[in-house]
Amino acid sequence: MDRFDKVWLIGRKSRLGSAIENIISKTDYHLISTDKDDVDIEKLDEVKKFVDSIKPSIIINCASISDRQYCEDHEVEAYRLHAIGARNLAIASQAYDSHLIYLSTDFVFDGKSNKPYNEFDLTNPTTVYGKSKLAGENFVKNLSTRYTILRSSWLYGKKYLSKIKKEAETTGQVKISKTIVGSPTSSLEAAEKIIEFFENREYGTFHISCNGECTFKEFVEEFLTNINVNADIIEQDVPSDFEILRPTYSSLDNFMLRLVEIDDMKNWKDGLHRFIRERKIG
Repeated sequence: MDRFDKVWLIGRKSRLGSAIENIISKTDYHLISTDKDDVDIEKLDEVKKFVDSIKPSIIINCASISDRQYCEDHEVEAYRLHAIGARNLAIASQAYDSHLIYLSTDFVFDGKSNKPYNEFDLTNPTTVYGKSKLAGENFVKNLSTRYTILRSSWLYGKKYLSKIKKEAETTGQVKISKTIVGSPTSSLEAAEKIIEFFENREYGTFHISCNGECTFKEFVEEFLTNINVNADIIEQDVPSDFEILRPTYSSLDNFMLRLVEIDDMKNWKDGLHRFIRERKIG
């Protein structure tokens, strides 16, 4: 890929979008970042017109409604963004021979497994968020040939960790609910891996989660220990924002990374420690 080729990043204000923008902006790639106010991907004509004007080599779709309860309460809105938006980008990318990268989620699985899900396991989403994201995956697979679908688990960024830190320091405790198990992955680790995919021109469906798994309680404990903050972790019936509607088990196995011999992801603890250090949390 030519280092001066254009990359269209959709959802630049999202947790992952901002991380990708930060990395690509320091390279020679010609980055065009947008949000809904700039280009409404739910409108096919608008997408086609924009793609025709910039002719991107790469399209990265990070657009997402991250509030899962909001998706449950606004099903049509969720499907319009996650499914119809993905459909429109797939149509446009196919017409202009762009490489489409669609960011998906561990929510496409039902959480009933007793081992990490790989890319060949059957999907069975139980929430509107997961169902609409899977619908987006299907549109991408059916309407484009040069695509990469990337799923991550327990994606977190600086804002969320800072929220935990503030709660712990202010109240001396952090409230969580039921035990959930996953593969915590920082936005930094995920963003770096995403860039590898368009540089190496890898296509298909891949999992890009940090290796290993833990309960949410273990994740919070590791974070607080690393930043030297003492707090009690209180289990309660009401789920936290992070836990709401999340599958009980959503660890992902990066099986495809190993099959095509792409460097695997860090262990979740190493990824967390690096994120704390580089994002200066603590």
